[in-house]
Amino acid sequence: MSRDYRSLRDPNAEYTTRDLSAGAMGATASRGPRDVEITDVQTTMVDGNFPWTLVRVYTDSGVVGTGEAYWGAGVPELVGRMTPFLVGENPLDIDRLYEHLLQRMSGEGSVEGVTVTAISGVEIALHDLAGKLLEVPAYQLLGGKYRDEVRVYCDCHTEQGATATACADEAERVVDELGYDALKFDLDVPSGHEIDRANRHLRPGEIRHKAEIVEAVTERVGSRADVAFDCHWSYAAGSAKRLANAVEPHDVWWL
Repeated sequence: MSRDYRSLRDPNAEYTTRDLSAGAMGATASRGPRDVEITDVQTTMVDGNFPWTLVRVYTDSGVVGTGEAYWGAGVPELVGRMTPFLVGENPLDIDRLYEHLLQRMSGEGSVEGVTVTAISGVEIALHDLAGKLLEVPAYQLLGGKYRDEVRVYCDCHTEQGATATACADEAERVVDELGYDALKFDLDVPSGHEIDRANRHLRPGEIRHKAEIVEAVTERVGSRADVAFDCHWSYAAGSAKRLANAVEPHDVWWL
């Protein structure tokens, strides 16, 4: 049976000092033409490489802010749980609303994990909304422009398995056909040399396998693209250091 998360109550938050709403904080002064209230918060899912959650904050002015939350089970439900804490608030009070959500969502673990993921989607939507309301780019509210363009890298994967040849072929395809000048491959992939996957130690055969991938990819496209490799914090410090030493000669963009 579905549950209406918006109706859940956290008595501990209600009866302590964790209420940072506009009423509790006395932040109800009119802002003239910029006086606007949040009327609703909604989410939608986009099925890409992950099920991404888009967050939209609606206002009584008709202006809508859009944010993106990193994927994770339960994000839409958590955003729904936060909605009553946002309705009626001024969306320009971003810092206070962020802290307000951290406090009111403390019972759902708001210091880390999926709750912070959900809050971040709301916060991004509020920044987008503020930029639209104030008629300036959102970056102007965050310290101003740093560059005119943002470089994008292609996150590469192979269907044939993580072999040196397959990765090099995919790198060449991405550079030649898609036009990327920066790309990334995962190195925490099966090598055939693993004995205990729960052990974060890399055996010599595993390091050789990963170094062969790095060498093949950088030799194939390294003169035309920057190449990075991701280990997703999978290995112990000593193993990560030995892997870094093994791939150092191949001009890795980052590891």
